[in-house]
Amino acid sequence: MKGEVLNVEVYGASHASAIGVKLSGLPAGTEIDRAAIDALLARRRAVRAPWSTSRIEKDEYVFLEGVNGCVTDGGTVLAEIKNTDTRSSDYGEFRHVPRPSHADYAAMVKDGIDEVTPGGGRFSGRLTAPLCIAGGIAEGILLKKGVYVCAYVSSIGNVEGRSYKDGVPAREEASRATSDPLPALDKREEMLAEILAAASSGDSVGGTVECVVYGLKAGIGDYMTYGMESAIAASVYGVPAVKGVEFGDGFSLTRMRGSEANDPFAYEDGKIVTLTNRSGGINGGITNGMPLTLRVAIRPTPSIAKKQHSVNVLTRENVILEIKGRHDACIVPRAAAAVESAVALAVLDKILAEEAKQAR
Repeated sequence: MKGEVLNVEVYGASHASAIGVKLSGLPAGTEIDRAAIDALLARRRAVRAPWSTSRIEKDEYVFLEGVNGCVTDGGTVLAEIKNTDTRSSDYGEFRHVPRPSHADYAAMVKDGIDEVTPGGGRFSGRLTAPLCIAGGIAEGILLKKGVYVCAYVSSIGNVEGRSYKDGVPAREEASRATSDPLPALDKREEMLAEILAAASSGDSVGGTVECVVYGLKAGIGDYMTYGMESAIAASVYGVPAVKGVEFGDGFSLTRMRGSEANDPFAYEDGKIVTLTNRSGGINGGITNGMPLTLRVAIRPTPSIAKKQHSVNVLTRENVILEIKGRHDACIVPRAAAAVESAVALAVLDKILAEEAKQAR
């Protein structure tokens, strides 16, 4: 992510010795909230659950540069995590056979047939662990500014749980949902059944993650590609498996008349508000003071146990691929933390840019 103020660079690969993140743009003296980082990493980490991989990483991280104690020194913050539970041998047999809908084939074309590394390499969801370190840093800073970011699961497969479109959940309720391994507002049992049905047949299932940003004041962001929606979408698309992003009522607005889609203004309790929030707290790329809401589509995990058609890119032969290794039957519960991190980083970048503009 390259923002107006913050730059985030994730490095490493799924089965490399280490993965990490470089975060630049934070002023010297910024306090790092390790509790916020630890909370996001814990939510993203694989657990002994029906939906997650059996690969268990502790995700213990160290700051190698940019932090003295818990305070930034003004340089680039560099944090790293050692990979301790890799098993590259699972991928040796089909090294030159791309997994359907994974990044394997596209990466082979771009980087070379022999440059694609086991487990998805740099395209793996494993890289969301260092993203959560950066996201945790951002969330700790945002909390001190009265801004709270919360992402939760809103659907799994065909099971639709509660959505902010039914009414934005109170911050406390959304926060409670994230404490559950399957962080949904409701219908957890039905969602679990949907996951189990896919997993039992060697398949996978996707879903949606919603994110709400509470406490944002009006006037943050700008127009076109400098807008809040553009920044958040670009950041969120950095999370593997994300295939769609909508703000507010998003695509549902296309089925409404203007009189239904518009958010009427009103003056209440000493401030200007909107009576509905179909625009998701953003007008023209700029926040309007209402909760910022977005919904993110997460595709089913491409690596599944079912036999699939593919091609050996060396021999040009059609083959049947039966993937081995350890993979999530549903990545959505763990992806919520990564989406939250991506949103927090984009929002913090826009706030810091606005603060710098006002300080001139």
